[in-house]
Amino acid sequence: MVRTKTRARTLSEKWQKDKYPNGPPNIVLPPALQRINNNLIFKDHTGKPALMSWWSGGSKRSLPPLPSWVFYMIHPDVPHDFDGCVFRDSLEQAHGLDSSYDREHRYEFFFLPGATAEECHAHYLKEMEARGTIWRQIRNVKKAVKDMKQREELEVKTAHMAMSTPAQESTSVREPASDEESASDQDTNADNQHPGLVWTKRDRDIRDIWYRGWFFMYPDAEVKFKGAAGEVHDVYLVRFDPLLVDPEDWSEEDLARFNPMEHPIYSERMEAEGPETESTLSYWMGRSRHSHWVQKANEATENAVKLGWESW
Repeated sequence: MVRTKTRARTLSEKWQKDKYPNGPPNIVLPPALQRINNNLIFKDHTGKPALMSWWSGGSKRSLPPLPSWVFYMIHPDVPHDFDGCVFRDSLEQAHGLDSSYDREHRYEFFFLPGATAEECHAHYLKEMEARGTIWRQIRNVKKAVKDMKQREELEVKTAHMAMSTPAQESTSVREPASDEESASDQDTNADNQHPGLVWTKRDRDIRDIWYRGWFFMYPDAEVKFKGAAGEVHDVYLVRFDPLLVDPEDWSEEDLARFNPMEHPIYSERMEAEGPETESTLSYWMGRSRHSHWVQKANEATENAVKLGWESW
């Protein structure tokens, strides 16, 4: 059998006249969702100004996302009131980052002129002590969602009982769930309305980096990653709190070259270009997108928005 080409149908043939006597429908697609830059100047635990920035779609959103990247701006002439989302755009362009990796992240900026990695590390720990970690908010959202579902179930049950036996009043009391937080697990800093800082719980999320905590240092005064001559400004990754080394995971040669336990605070310059290796920022930020802490933080942020929360 020889296959022959069929004539392409005209628009009028495609949209049958008996189905659409007035012609094909006029389909108008909605406008693309506009990306909004959100910038919040706040005070850190020392009372000094700091900045957090995040994106939202369509309108301003007062609730910052829980996942975050922290930057320490250590140049004495860096401005304190720049647009952190524009800084983020320049970082992605200079380092070839895919914004889909961390679209829901907030960026935090602390200003410590001339600070060393050790001084930034000390500040980070104090800030986390004042604000807690993301897991405090994750627990709070989970409990709020659970309470809302129980209230809805109770309202349905009460309405059903009222229709079936209107003269009988329910005297049932809700028993506490077995997994509710104990007194020792309650907030110790419930008055702090800022989101907590990232702290990983699962070792398998960080097996390839061998450190539980991290932040970035930006040493330039210009708050964009590419200068006028096209040069890419430096950014440094600082890791701290190393995992205990398992001899089965490391060869003697590897440990002789680099042992995390000998470097409790480790700083390295991130490469802007090149293959996706651990030395490039694009690899390092992209590797966490499927981590447990990112998934739980994104889930909590989404649920908090649905609950109508405007602060943490």
